[in-house]
Amino acid sequence: MDIDRLRETESQSLLSNIVALRHRLFAMMDAAEEVMDTAAAQRVAGQLHRNFELTGKLLGDLNTGTQITNNILVSPVYIEMRTELVKALRGFPEARQAVALVLQGLETKFAEGMVIDHSYASGPVPGNGGGGS
Repeated sequence: MDIDRLRETESQSLLSNIVALRHRLFAMMDAAEEVMDTAAAQRVAGQLHRNFELTGKLLGDLNTGTQITNNILVSPVYIEMRTELVKALRGFPEARQAVALVLQGLETKFAEGMVIDHSYASGPVPGNGGGGS
C-alpha cells in the first residue's frame, strides 16, 4: 500500500515539474515572438510539443487514483488559444504584454501547486453564507 502512495506522490510531483517547465517555455515563446525571433520561437515550439506529448503519456499513467482533476492549463485547446491570442495582439504591444502577464500568473499559480479560485463561475458556495463581504 505504501508503494501506491509513493507512486501517486511522485506522479503528482513529476507532473507539477513538467507544468512548471512548460510555464517557462511559454515565457520564452512570448519573448521570442516579442522580438520576432522566428527561429527561437520554432525551437521553443518543438520543446513545448515534446512537453505536451510527455504530459499526455503521463496523464494516461497517472489516472490510477480515484480523484480526477481537469486542468485547462494542460489542455491542447488552451495551448492553441494562448498562442493565437498572443499572436493576435502582436500589433498591440501594451495589451499583448498585459495578457501575457495574466496568463503567466495563472500558469505560475498552477505550477506552484496553488488552487485557482473559480467559485465566481459557479455562484455562491453553499454553507459560506452566499453573500458578499
